[in-house]
Amino acid sequence: MYFLSLTFSGCSSNNIDKQESPNIGQLPNTPKTFSTTKKVLYNDVYNGHKKTFYCGCKFTSTNKVYLGTCNAEPRKNVSRAKRLEAEHVFPASHFGQHRQCWQQKLCTDSKGNKYGGRKCCNKIDPVFKTAHNDLHNLFPVIGEINGDRSNYNWGMIPGEKQSYGQCDIEVDSSIRRAEPPDNVKGNVARVYLYMSETYGIRLSDQSKQLYQAWNKLDPVDSWEEERNKRIKEAQGNTNRFIKRG
Repeated sequence: MYFLSLTFSGCSSNNIDKQESPNIGQLPNTPKTFSTTKKVLYNDVYNGHKKTFYCGCKFTSTNKVYLGTCNAEPRKNVSRAKRLEAEHVFPASHFGQHRQCWQQKLCTDSKGNKYGGRKCCNKIDPVFKTAHNDLHNLFPVIGEINGDRSNYNWGMIPGEKQSYGQCDIEVDSSIRRAEPPDNVKGNVARVYLYMSETYGIRLSDQSKQLYQAWNKLDPVDSWEEERNKRIKEAQGNTNRFIKRG
C-alpha cells in the first residue's frame, strides 16, 4: 500500500483534472454562512466528542485547544496552536480556483473596487458557497496546523519528520505537501471521494489511486460513522463512502 502512494510526487498543483457544475437542486442543504457552519460543527456535530482531528486534543466550548490533553506540541506559534479552527480537508482554493467567480473580478465592494477569489465566490456562486460550508469537508483542528498545512496537497512525505511533538502529521512547505496520521488517512480519502462526486470535481487518476489506497488502509471507525449521521441531521445528506465492513 505505501509504495503505491509514494508515486504521487509528480501530481499537478491541486490534483484536479476538471470541474463540472453539478445540479444545484441536488446539492446538500449546508449552512448559509461560514460562522454558522463552524457553530454547528463545534457544538452539534462534535457534541460530546470535543477532540481535534489529526491529534485528538480536547477543545472547549470557547474554542480553546488543551494541548496538554494530547500528544501535540506547538511548532512555532503557541497562541495559534491553542486556538481551534475549522479546516477544509479538501482546500477551498482547490474547488474554487477553476470557477469564474474566483478567476475573474465579478464582485464590487462598497468603494467600487472589483474583486474575485473566495470572498466573491461566497457572495455570488451558490455551488461554491454550498461546498465551502459543507460539514463533511470540515474538521476542528489545531490552528497552527491548519495554517501550516495551508492548501497543500496530501501525499506521502519521506523521513517521518514530526514538527508537532508526537502528533504524526507532517507538513513540508518545500514540496507543498502534507501527510496525515495513519489513523485518519481513510477519513481524508473519503472526504475527497465525497467532494469529487458531490460537486463534480474530477480528480486525477493518481489522486484517485492514492485515496482508494488510503480508504482501504484506514477503515471507517465508530466515530466517523456517528459523525456522518450527525452531519446528515444538520444538512440532509451523508457521505456514502463512509460505510463499515
